[in-house]
Amino acid sequence: MARRPEFFSGNTLYPIIAILVALSALFGLVVLPRLSPPGGDMLRQPAPDFSLPIAANGDEGARLKLSEQQGKIVVLDFWATWCGPCAVQAPILDRIARKFPDEVVVLGVNVGERPSRASAYAKRKGLSYPILSDPRGQVQALYGATSLPTVVLIDQKGVMTAFVRGLVSQNKLERAIRGHL
Repeated sequence: MARRPEFFSGNTLYPIIAILVALSALFGLVVLPRLSPPGGDMLRQPAPDFSLPIAANGDEGARLKLSEQQGKIVVLDFWATWCGPCAVQAPILDRIARKFPDEVVVLGVNVGERPSRASAYAKRKGLSYPILSDPRGQVQALYGATSLPTVVLIDQKGVMTAFVRGLVSQNKLERAIRGHL
């Protein structure tokens, strides 16, 4: 009787299949997302409209609607008070807001926190741009801002032109803005 090679026995074949499946899953989770730019499928698309309450630096409690900002460049910053890199990003965005007051609207979208906490943070940091409250993260999800900070640049026509997860330097952001002026 012919004997089957050891490789085809369940003792060898099944562990190899399990390893291949695990490696495929790891490749899909780690490598594939890095092959496309963050927000890449949203770039050059109209920015999803939203309306959020103002937590600081505006008519607190009133709602701000993104589509009402058309005609200006909009910088959306998704952030939270507990986020260390967000604390580094905030003064950069404040300088941008002060440098381009007529051309650019910077909107800080505080995610997952009470409006009072976002307001106190903005006052403590001396931020001048409007801080919006997204306590349930609905707008964050709408934009696919899966990490904080995430900055989205929207042109005067309401089209998303840049999507950056993590810190963005003032120089890089200014160059992107000047590309739309």
